[in-house]
Order: sequence, then C-alpha cells, then structure tokens
Amino acid sequence: MLDSRGSHRRILVGLAALLGLGLGPARSGMADEGQWMPEQIPQLDPAQLRARGLTLDPSALWNAEDGGLMRAAVNFSGCSGGFVSARGLVATNHHCAYGAIQANSTVEHDYLREGFLAATLADELPATGSTLQVLESTEDVSEAIRAIAEAEADPAERARAVDRARAKLVAECEAANASHRCQVAEFYNGHEYKLLRYLELTDVRLVYAPPSAIGNYGGEIDNWMWPRHAGDFSLVRAYVGPDGKPAPHAEDNVPYEPARHLEVGATGVGPGDFVGILGYPGRTSRYLPAVEMQRQLEQFLPARVELYGEWIEILERLGEADPAVKIKVAAKLRGLANRHKNSRGMIDGIRRNRLLERRQQEHEALVAWAAEHAQTHGEVLEGLRTLSEQRQASFDRDFLLDNVSRGAGSLAVAIDLVRRARERAKPELERRETYQDRTAERLWGVIEGRLRDFDAGVDQALMESLLRRVQALPPEQRFTGFGVADVARALRATRVTDPAFAKEAFDAADAEALARSRDPLLVLAHELVLALEQSEREGDRQRGEQMVLGPRYFEMLKAVRGGPVYPDANGTLRFSYATVQGYSPRDGLVATPQTVLAGQLAKDTGADPFELPAAVREAAAAAPRTFWADPALGDVPVDLLANGDTTGGNSGSPVIDGQGRWVGLNFDRVWENIAGDYGYDLERSRNIIVDVRYLLWVLDDVA
Repeated sequence: MLDSRGSHRRILVGLAALLGLGLGPARSGMADEGQWMPEQIPQLDPAQLRARGLTLDPSALWNAEDGGLMRAAVNFSGCSGGFVSARGLVATNHHCAYGAIQANSTVEHDYLREGFLAATLADELPATGSTLQVLESTEDVSEAIRAIAEAEADPAERARAVDRARAKLVAECEAANASHRCQVAEFYNGHEYKLLRYLELTDVRLVYAPPSAIGNYGGEIDNWMWPRHAGDFSLVRAYVGPDGKPAPHAEDNVPYEPARHLEVGATGVGPGDFVGILGYPGRTSRYLPAVEMQRQLEQFLPARVELYGEWIEILERLGEADPAVKIKVAAKLRGLANRHKNSRGMIDGIRRNRLLERRQQEHEALVAWAAEHAQTHGEVLEGLRTLSEQRQASFDRDFLLDNVSRGAGSLAVAIDLVRRARERAKPELERRETYQDRTAERLWGVIEGRLRDFDAGVDQALMESLLRRVQALPPEQRFTGFGVADVARALRATRVTDPAFAKEAFDAADAEALARSRDPLLVLAHELVLALEQSEREGDRQRGEQMVLGPRYFEMLKAVRGGPVYPDANGTLRFSYATVQGYSPRDGLVATPQTVLAGQLAKDTGADPFELPAAVREAAAAAPRTFWADPALGDVPVDLLANGDTTGGNSGSPVIDGQGRWVGLNFDRVWENIAGDYGYDLERSRNIIVDVRYLLWVLDDVA
C-alpha cells in the first residue's frame, strides 16, 4: 500500500518502492503524428507500435472491458493527471495545482513560495473547486445528432435544436447514475458526436507542492523554452464517501481506490526510447480553413497579445506593491502570462513555419476537388469564407465581450449572477450549460474563488482597461455607456463583493429583482449580459451554418490529405506515442533531449526566477550517487524532450515507457512548436516532460 496513517514524509521518501517499480529499459523507436482517441488504439498497427518500442499489447492501453491503462489518466480541472497509487494519489503539474496552492496560501503561510507537504492524511489541504474526472465509457451518438441538424432549415434553430438534443442526452446519462458527469463531444468538425461518461470526484486534496522556485523554476523567461530545468509537478489525492461513492468534502471521507494506477519506471527513459502520453488535450486547429487561419493570424492572436500584455503589466505592478495582493493575483497572472506568450509563439510559428502558405496551397487542392464533386461539396469553401468574413466584421466587439469575465473578478461575479437568473427562466435543456442546475455547484465554486481573490485596486485597474477599449470601438459596436470615471464609485458602492449577498442572489436567481437593482456593478453586468446574449444569438446562426459546412469540409480534407485521421483535440482523452529525441531550433544549433541537475544549478543566479531553494543546493552534491541518477548522464535527470503530439490540456499528462510504466509528466512544448496546434511538424514538434527521477529525488532528498 502506498499510504498509511503514519508520516507522509516517510511514505513519499519510499514512494518508488511502494508503487511497485519496474527496472527494465524501454526500447528505442520513432515518432508518429496523432492525438488518438482511446477506441482508435486497437486500430493502430501493432507491428508499427512494436517497432517504435511498445512492448504492451495495444489492448492493454484501452479496451471495452476494463478501459485499460488509460483509465489511470484523469482530467484535473482542465489539465491532465494520473493515478500513481492504489489510494487515489494523483500526479499532475505544479502549474495545474497552482490555483489550489494559491487558495491555501496566506502571507504567513505562503505555500506558493515555501511549498507544502502534508505530514499525514489529516494534514492534506482541500483543493477547493478542483475536480477529477475518470473516463468510464463512450457511445457514438452521431446518427441521432446529425439527423437533428439536417432536419432544421433555419441555421440558428438548427444550432439550438442540436444543443437541446445534446443536453437531453447528458441529462438522461447523469440521471441514470448520480456519480457520472456526462458530455456529448463533437469530433471531426461535427462529423461525429460521442456521449462520454465520466466518474467525477470533487473531494480533491493537496498532498505535496514544491516551492515555486522548483515548480516554476525559470518563470516566464523559460516558459515554452528549451533547455528547461523546472520541476513542474505536484501531488493531490481524490477522496470519496465511506460508501466508496463520490461525495463533497467531508472529514469522514476516505481515499478513492482507482480501477487502474500507474507503476513507476525507476530507470526512466533516454534518447531513442518510446514514450506514450496519456491525457486530455484541449484544442487544436488541424482542420481549420485557410481563410480562418489567416483571420486568426492577423486579428485574433494580435488582439490577445495586446490585451493580455496590458493586464499582465497591471497585475505585476499591483502585486509587487503588496504581498497579499501578489498572492491573490498569482493564478490569474500566471494564466494570462501563459496565454500571452502562447499567442506570441503562435504568430511567430505560423510565419516561420509558413503554415498559412501551406494551408493556402492545400486550399487550391480543395478547390480542384470541390469542382469534381460540385453536387455535394461545391458550395462548402465559399460558405466557410462567408462565415469567416462575418466573424471578422464583428471581431473587435466580440473579442472584448468574450474577455469581460477574464479580467475583474467582481464584474465576472456580477455577470454570472445576472446570467444565472435570466437563464433560470428557461427550461433546463435550453439553458447554456454553465447555468444549468446540474452545474450550479461548480459555478458557485468559481464565484467563491473570485470573491476570495477580490482586490478593489486590481479590479478597478482591469475594468478601466476594458472600458477604455469599449469606448474606442465604433459607436455602433459599443455595448455599454458605463465609463472609466464610473468604476471607482461602482466598486465602493457594490454589494456583489460581499459573499453573503452574492450567495443570496445566487440562490434566489431572481432576474426581475436584479434588473431593478441600483447596485452599479449589477447595472453594468445587466448591460453586458444583454450584449452577450445578442452576440450569442448571432453566434447560434453561425454555428448552425458550421454544422452543415463543417462535416462536409472534413470529408474534403480527408480525401485530399489522406494519411492519419484523428480528430482535433477537444478536451477528451487521447493517446500520443513518440520518441525521446532532441531537435534543431535554428541553423547551427542542435538541442539534446535531456537536462540534468548540474544544469539547473548552473542557471541559479540567486534571484527570481532562477533562485533554487537551499535544500536543493545542499542535496545536489550527493545527487550523482543516488538511486535516481542516470548512469549514462552521471547525474539526476530533470527534464526531457520527445516529439509527442501535445497541446494545452496535456499539462500534467502522465508519460509512460514501452512497458506502460510511469516515467514523467508532460508540462510544456518548445517555442518552435507552439504553432503545432495548426499542424504537426516532425522536425519541430517537441513536448517537454519532467523526468520522474527528478520528481522522486526531490521527494526523497529535498522535501
């Protein structure tokens, strides 16, 4: 057993032995493109997988009977993670657990800076708002959904009819088992739909988090970069009620016992070895039309860089002035910084890798193919162009509306209160998912987190930034008359930031009362909600058009491209297989695929973000002689590269060797691969993994 009622520290020191270590080396292999759905794994060529180094039978990864090894992978609040013990211990990234670490931090006990280790089970801290989802089954519902889409002539009604049908399937699925959280996910541009059943665990507790000086070593300077030396990992645990069923946080809950968990491959992997990545990649755009890629390159991505850059400057300035504020804004700042740098990298990568030019060349091939199949596909490309032009025309307004809830937390709370009340007037199946009764507890958890992190100075600066941009829009696109000069007064006068008032308004969900309210923040929120609803109605029409055009466009791409046919990432469980290998970031440079502890020490400047804890420096002298050192490297390996097919959402993905043993956690990609969301590149697609041997060395000698 991994855990006992005794000291967690003794247990974590002996983690490797207690998890049942395997010691054989993985075989070497080559990489392949693809983010494969679990049910596609048996369709992959087993001889090819064996040649690449997978010694397991592919059915051991996923099968219809017991789910296979992939059932050890979990969705951790939009990230990934993996069960690594029989008592519900989950390994994930430090940056994925960052919100939970922040929520438990104070100026007196700053776990972001100091790290955290639970000495006993009772000392584990609630990861409030976090959830773990384990995929239990999938069911193809494409025929039913597409029949509904094809039966509706009006595009907006088509979108709403499909939404109702998906909501009905979800409601029936969850009614059949209260422990399930269900989802109808879209694949292949709407060509397929699947009903996914997850076991959802909401009592999640923080077990171990390294200091940020380990977990985020290098900060934004090293983010998306190689060589890398970050120990980006944390441990959380899932709990259930005494009856073994999912339950809210309670003292008498017990650790969850997963059907599958991963054993450690203590000898790790090295250059040329096979690795598999199990996780929940968020979103890719491999099937995006050329005209839409151009719009994203010229409009969407630059807008993100500009807005988020301004907000980052605001949060950094206010956080540096007040330690308490610095803790409150830490998670928001890190998320914005990641999206900001990601968007810059997307722009750079699309241009450097000439992805738009390649997509435009493909467009010419699609035009030729469509001419030969004019009766069924002749109008598809022109229809997609028209949709893209419509999105472009309203982009400036829609982009700001989409980001109103990413900025000031108090404004986001006010919007949710008004929106929930207005949605409650509709039948459950016609509401937006966020405001359905089935998701009410989750929404309140989000609101609680925003109220906990509220700071008037921060919200004032972020709201003023947003409103200045609204006022700069053409008059016909401005969606509020609320001005910059009104913000300070509104924040002083509002009751929305009072948790008791917010809970009362949340529970009452009285749309008329909120509409009559003179609370200035609710008045602004009401204006914004009306604008959001108008924008969504137009979005429904565009989605309805896309539901007809998207599947046919995918059919065209499939015919023209040939090759691997895997769906774009959409937050569902996937498998990617790859090889540990370096790359050439630019002419004259070749990057090797592993970094070691000595390199981490060499980066240490004694100042943030390169300031290692003293415990790391002290333990490092003996590290080459420890069990966790790699004989070939003569040191403890820290991070490694593979040419896996990953994206956002793969953060925290467990990485396995050819025998299915846990050898690391995926946590990033290289700068040259950020634009890989638009297309896999064998020469540049590299994901960054924290080596399990560094993780275990930290737990053994540093924690």
